[in-house]
Amino acid sequence: MKKLSFVFLALFGMIVLQNCKKDQNSDENSSTVTDDEAKEVVVSDVATDDILDMMDIYAFDNSANRSHNLPSCVTETIVRNGTSVVITWEFDANGCTMPNGNTYRGTVAITRDWDMSAHSISGSVSFDQFYVNDLMIEGSSDFTRELNSAGHPQITHNFDFTLTFANGDTASRSGTRTREWAEGFGTPSHTDDVFLITGNSHIVRRNGVVLDAVIVTPLRREVPCRYFVSGTIEITKNGHTAVLDFGNGTCDAEATLTLPNGTVRVIHL
Repeated sequence: MKKLSFVFLALFGMIVLQNCKKDQNSDENSSTVTDDEAKEVVVSDVATDDILDMMDIYAFDNSANRSHNLPSCVTETIVRNGTSVVITWEFDANGCTMPNGNTYRGTVAITRDWDMSAHSISGSVSFDQFYVNDLMIEGSSDFTRELNSAGHPQITHNFDFTLTFANGDTASRSGTRTREWAEGFGTPSHTDDVFLITGNSHIVRRNGVVLDAVIVTPLRREVPCRYFVSGTIEITKNGHTAVLDFGNGTCDAEATLTLPNGTVRVIHL
């Protein structure tokens, strides 16, 4: 009888211990940014920045030769309506590969002030069945473009997007993003263009997980590269903050994620 009691107590203790471990793991998982969550932040950041990059380069120029620089797989329509203009880009349904290697599908419509000599230019952008690679972007963004104190073109977007990833996961993403055209804006070629990006976003995933992302060190986007080459983002989940670091200037498909406990993981984009 004593032996049976001992065995029962031992088994009971093991069950309690396992349940405690499960609870601890559950608590840890609920407060720790996962690799998938960090990757989704990066993928959506890169994708939304990619189309904003194209806007900066092609949508703020009234010259007759501007459209000649667009890839042949995009059809552009320009309609002027008084003091504003609507620029519509329709990308090939089979995919339109851009110089940096990303592929677009669908339609983008940009409405902006016509007068490019104005100090500040306002407008909006909307999407219809628009994809960057396999990520679908829905929603709209209001923007203001002006010259900053350094004399560089700078555009600030207030956005509200719904994102659908290749695996079917969805997320809503809202916030503010400022893109400074820091280098190359005065040259005819776009291969030397560099943008510095700051801002913040609030992300709600389909499973209800909420992430808040703040760019701490400006993200550096060099046009020939499809990724950010440097900069850091703080991602906060349930009060716990992880740091995503894009490196020291090399164009590669990797970033590091430093968790609140100091653990560092490599994120493959």
